[in-house]
Amino acid sequence: MAKGKLLAGLSVATIGLVIASTAQAQQAQTQQSPAAKSGDPGLETVVVTAERRSASAQDTPISIVALSGADLQDRGVTDINSLQLQTPSLTYMDNGNTQYINIRGVGLDESSPNQTNGVAVNYDGAYVAREFNNRDPMFDLADVEVLRGPQGTYQGQNASGGAIFINSAKPSLNGISGLGDVSYGSYNHYTLDGAVNAPLSNSIAVRVSLYDEKRDSYWTNLGPYANGSSLQNANQPGNLDRLFGRFQLLYKPTEDLEIRLIEQHSEYKSDGPAFKSFAPQANLSPYDLTYDTPQKLDTTYDRTTALVDWDASSAFRVHVVAAYQATDQQLHQDTDYTSPYVQPAVPQSTNDIHLQDHYYTGEVDLISKDTGPFSWTTGATFLDYDQQGVVHGTNYNTAALPSLVSNPTTGLVIYVHAPRQNEAVFAEVGYKILSDLELKIGGRYNHDHLGFDPDSYLAPGGPNSSFHIALKPPFVDFDTFTGRALLNWTPTKSDLFYLTVSRGYKPGGTTPFADQYQPEYVLNYEGGWKGSLFDGHLRPALSAFYMQYKNYQATVATDPNNPTLDVTDNVQGTVVKGIEGQLASRFGPIGLDASFSYLDATYGTLNIVQPAGALGGGLPAKPTLIDLGGRQLDYAPKFSGNIGASYTYDLDGGAVVGSARVNYQGSQWAYFFDLPYNRIPAHTTADFRLSYQSNANWHLDFYGSNIFNRTYVANVIQATNGVGGYLLGAPSEFGAKLGVSF
Repeated sequence: MAKGKLLAGLSVATIGLVIASTAQAQQAQTQQSPAAKSGDPGLETVVVTAERRSASAQDTPISIVALSGADLQDRGVTDINSLQLQTPSLTYMDNGNTQYINIRGVGLDESSPNQTNGVAVNYDGAYVAREFNNRDPMFDLADVEVLRGPQGTYQGQNASGGAIFINSAKPSLNGISGLGDVSYGSYNHYTLDGAVNAPLSNSIAVRVSLYDEKRDSYWTNLGPYANGSSLQNANQPGNLDRLFGRFQLLYKPTEDLEIRLIEQHSEYKSDGPAFKSFAPQANLSPYDLTYDTPQKLDTTYDRTTALVDWDASSAFRVHVVAAYQATDQQLHQDTDYTSPYVQPAVPQSTNDIHLQDHYYTGEVDLISKDTGPFSWTTGATFLDYDQQGVVHGTNYNTAALPSLVSNPTTGLVIYVHAPRQNEAVFAEVGYKILSDLELKIGGRYNHDHLGFDPDSYLAPGGPNSSFHIALKPPFVDFDTFTGRALLNWTPTKSDLFYLTVSRGYKPGGTTPFADQYQPEYVLNYEGGWKGSLFDGHLRPALSAFYMQYKNYQATVATDPNNPTLDVTDNVQGTVVKGIEGQLASRFGPIGLDASFSYLDATYGTLNIVQPAGALGGGLPAKPTLIDLGGRQLDYAPKFSGNIGASYTYDLDGGAVVGSARVNYQGSQWAYFFDLPYNRIPAHTTADFRLSYQSNANWHLDFYGSNIFNRTYVANVIQATNGVGGYLLGAPSEFGAKLGVSF
């Protein structure tokens, strides 16, 4: 769908909508942020549905971070990238064509075409099969739920690290309502968003949501000559242009039946990620780039979701969710992150990647009404996924540079056609041994079928070559049982203690070159406590866990005679253990919250080739096979945490709310070798927000992020030449937002 058509269509649907709403109006008329009134008696309760039942996050016996739509706005969370700062143990790395999401160091840390995610992302209960579109704005949501640890019963093969549930604000039959906002800040950062809810009858309602955002790049691309004379100057990697629209239709003919249809369209456009080479670059500021080829990153998808909730009898409820998604992504990237005129010793290379996928997901659940000591849930799920992708890589020198980079005809081309299917059945039974003691036992049987269709090929002569080498690795099948045993105890109405043993799983697979690897398993032992003190004004939570891995999947080079040939292999003996805690409180006008995680995550036996002559680290003169067992797991910072405070001052016509947050993320590694340029250093950032919230349903906010302008490395990426590059985090941004709700 063209952007102009989407804007025009949704503009008609949002006639009468003026600029923006308060953060609290995100939930229309169903939720209100506790910051809105200093006299609020306690903390807001977030109802979660990740385990197919509606329950407060406080009463759910797992390690979970649940943020309402109002929380997201108050904390400045706009996407998964900013969500990680509010969710210790969660990390997010954007590499351009893929994004790595990890919880407790487990998820995804490589871009192989048939690798499955270890953290399951779900939109409105429906699974997102690949990571290409995890840049969506978090707008007009009911809540976001982050479940930490393997979710082997309800999620299965894609949630060995955890799961994320992103739930839209539902249409309402309770009258017309709306919200929206407009903001402007540093780097010409502009957002315009709005939502309208309208009942069409006593049983039908619609909700239309639109989000549009643009921002200039934090970086300056000086072009290949680094003197401002290049034709590439108009291409500024790191800029942002995203458009998101959602249309929902609710049909509720009776109190026992609810049907919801959701159509979602997303466009993300930029001049690509702004990675910078680790090799020294003289006379350049940290945010200067010297690319010799224009970059591009465009990702578009359409997603249709249907949900049915039916109270079929007095004994059970039926829940059905089905979704179809089609995604198109195009990336052109300067993979050496520099120019030969600035760094003549660095080998020059580019990548062109075009990926398309489409898939169906579905789930049918039967859920008991819990009228006695027994409770139960049973269900079945399926996934039918198909991906086609072309990767064209070029390596070149300075000769005929302009013509070569604008129309490369050489280099390696690989085309992969990678389908996969998953079917599963699951069930969980709970029994109240005592009125305050419950035992739950659940299991899931998973079947996976994946591989590469025989039309996959390798073309060493480039895109115009007629010489193709067929890639025909065999399809592989895996059958696995996962699940959990859970004991939860509520000795008082204010305390919940739980103990659980759970098993998670990622299927094995095969690479385009027929290298096969085994499934990855994790066994998690975890205990936790959630409390509510001072009549609900203070809520602490604490959990401790010990996770043992078998066949941890990693892509490594194992042949010293061919150090650039990576294969996906299995690592034995990997262990992740740690503690997670959070605290929320509200006393009158003062709100405080804090959360942290401590991880001790180490690889088991890991034999890998350390390359020769890479930048730094005192590397050997020739490739050498070494054992990295015992080193820190990638994307698993030992310590991360955040703390926030707010104060509400009531006025006759409204209230002034001031808030501040400090976010800390510990150092972490992005690759096995633990060399200086494999490290993402620790960093601390601070944000603030000052808002006037009128009783007439409008508000004016002033905000700042990274207010002390800390320059820090947010991500690093590797290259076969041993150098690689890094991505800096966002510098200071300041701006204002004006909004209204009705």
